[in-house]
Amino acid sequence: MTRDLTRRTLFGAASGALTLSALAACSPRGGEGMGGPASTVTPTAQRASGLEAAFDKAFTASGLAGCAVRVRLPNGALWLRTAGVADLDTEEPYRAGDSVRIASITKTFTATAVLRMVDERMLALDDTLDRWYPQVPNASEITLEQMLGMRSGIADFTADARFDERFAADPAMPWSLEQTLQVILRNPPSFAPGAEVQYCDSNYALLGAIAARVDGASLAEVIARRVIEPAGLFDTYYPDDDAIRSPHPQGYVPEVTSAGAIDPTVPPTVVNEVNPAVPAGAGALISTLDDVAAWGDVLVDGRLLGPLTQARRLQTQRFEGQTLDFGYGLGITNFNEYLGHDGAIFGFSSVVLTRPETGTQIAMVGNTSTNSTTPTLSIAVALIDEIDPSQGPAAG
Repeated sequence: MTRDLTRRTLFGAASGALTLSALAACSPRGGEGMGGPASTVTPTAQRASGLEAAFDKAFTASGLAGCAVRVRLPNGALWLRTAGVADLDTEEPYRAGDSVRIASITKTFTATAVLRMVDERMLALDDTLDRWYPQVPNASEITLEQMLGMRSGIADFTADARFDERFAADPAMPWSLEQTLQVILRNPPSFAPGAEVQYCDSNYALLGAIAARVDGASLAEVIARRVIEPAGLFDTYYPDDDAIRSPHPQGYVPEVTSAGAIDPTVPPTVVNEVNPAVPAGAGALISTLDDVAAWGDVLVDGRLLGPLTQARRLQTQRFEGQTLDFGYGLGITNFNEYLGHDGAIFGFSSVVLTRPETGTQIAMVGNTSTNSTTPTLSIAVALIDEIDPSQGPAAG
């Protein structure tokens, strides 16, 4: 039985503090010098041995069929590793260069597209939602900045039980923005605009739709032209159908108990096809490990944004119930000084976390996940803890 971090526990007010007591151990202090671009430097034998041991233990506990990880240490040394299989039936080894769904890491791309439009004065952070979707409760009070920062109070459509049941039964189900709005409208707001910080996919489904309407193109084209191409990401794309371009590993959805534990006695379900219209701006993108790592650097150095806009993006606010520096900025998470995002969708889990002060980075992709569990994040936490063991155990 294994237990992964889930979006409900990780970002929830009541139980999030328990998770963050573990993540508190992840904040490095000091280190081995400033980080920089990827180099040919390799870790010392002692460092590599420690990373191997931490990874092996966390991977075994994760329930992942396979994964690939890329770690950059503060001195620029790179540690790369693959584990497990791309296909449980053929036992073909996991391949580091394969395409995978990166799920909620998409939010960082959608946010960057919106913020670039802010820099171009096509949008303003204080624009209110009623300009586009007046039917959403409190729309006249909800700003784009609040939506970007998870402070809008809009009901989360992916937390709706009826939606969850339907999506789990058929991830490739027909879907439209109008249906997302219907789910939002049949649920009350979670809180008054600006009153709290609470993770919500609805914010980014709507932000992606707004960016497309203002730009006059599809969201796929907007993200490609405004973000992917300027960032030089050649293997990242917004899919135009349910499939993933080959080569890709099989995506596996495990059986998970009500307590969040993976039941290894029940074979996982293969899910490779997901309708991108469902996650849309909140989670539709497909990428590779190398592109995810490269994007992690673009995200934190702000090269695509004006300096004031980037500075505003990095002003994170803590999730409710937290006493640590764990919060959300404008399309970016702050895990106690590590900036980035994780992603979970049927069949695939991903994460990229970068500490700007030292250049340390962990990027990982894997081929087992529900729509909310994040096993790669659990492994990333263990690796960060190994990089700076002085902070104590990272997971309880």
